[in-house]
Amino acid sequence: MPGWPYSVVAALETGRTSWTAVLDAVRLEPGADVAAVTTVQIREVVERLVAAGQWRPGDPRVLVVLDAGYDAPRIAHLLVL
Repeated sequence: MPGWPYSVVAALETGRTSWTAVLDAVRLEPGADVAAVTTVQIREVVERLVAAGQWRPGDPRVLVVLDAGYDAPRIAHLLVL
């Protein structure tokens, strides 16, 4: 039985550690535009981090790292729009 595809956003710790914290997970519906769904998901997670005071102006920029299989150039383009 095939698994359900998900898009997961996790925070990665700095330094020499493998700890992560899952911040969001979205089930990808059949036929979904993965780049569009992921872009919305990234924006919403960053907005929640700002609202919670976890990121403020002057802090280092938020770094987004994608797993294999994502259309990184398209997601980058959609994020700057």
